[in-house]
Amino acid sequence: MLPTTLGGIRHSRRKVLGALAASGVALATGQPQQPAAAQSATRVPVLCYHNIDYSGSTYAITPELLDAECQWLQTNGYTAISLYQLFNAFATGDALPANPVLMTNDDGWTSSITFAQTLIARGMIGNYFINNYSPLSPSDILYLAGNGPVQAHTANHQYMSQLDPATQSAEIVNNQAYITGITGQPVQFLAWPFGDYNASAVQAARDAGILAAFGLGGVACYVGATDLFDIPRIMMEVGDTLDTFAAKVNHW
Repeated sequence: MLPTTLGGIRHSRRKVLGALAASGVALATGQPQQPAAAQSATRVPVLCYHNIDYSGSTYAITPELLDAECQWLQTNGYTAISLYQLFNAFATGDALPANPVLMTNDDGWTSSITFAQTLIARGMIGNYFINNYSPLSPSDILYLAGNGPVQAHTANHQYMSQLDPATQSAEIVNNQAYITGITGQPVQFLAWPFGDYNASAVQAARDAGILAAFGLGGVACYVGATDLFDIPRIMMEVGDTLDTFAAKVNHW
């Protein structure tokens, strides 16, 4: 198994997962039918959040809705996991809890603190992808890193397929250096801006030591039946309700 970053993250993860294990939530019933190619694979919805506020922007949801979504996940037996848990399931076959869900937050807007606080209050772990121009202060980023992995989203959030290989590499490496310089933690995962990449971008990521990369796609990922450099995520959007959220999580 890979290390789960520094001691603070290990301690935080043990605390979060211990709280979840002690909660005794009931397992979900009526799981959606898996695609034929993934019948033997573990299903993991990977949820993609951006703004948690009242701005009404395209990818914003309110703090109240986020909290209701967290409560829905727990009531329906889902357990929030970390990027490292997901990767270890792919790489070494480590077992995941029943009904795992991966909750990610992109870009590093100031409301990512609200995202983190909401999950912490529910005993859930978040995973964060930030850019070099994130408005978060170093202390804010350290706060996030104390409560879940803070990982790469490229330096300047450009369409990676439109860049030459050298620039693709710089976008990843400079972003890794920025994050590690603040957190002291390894940066081994990447979310593609706009879900966009090409073969040379994947090679640049591999060369930089990236272990897995996340796109979009709107469907769950299946451990053992998903490309590690194109792990799909499910976007949370301004028009969502708790009913549409449940439909998204349950969609194959």
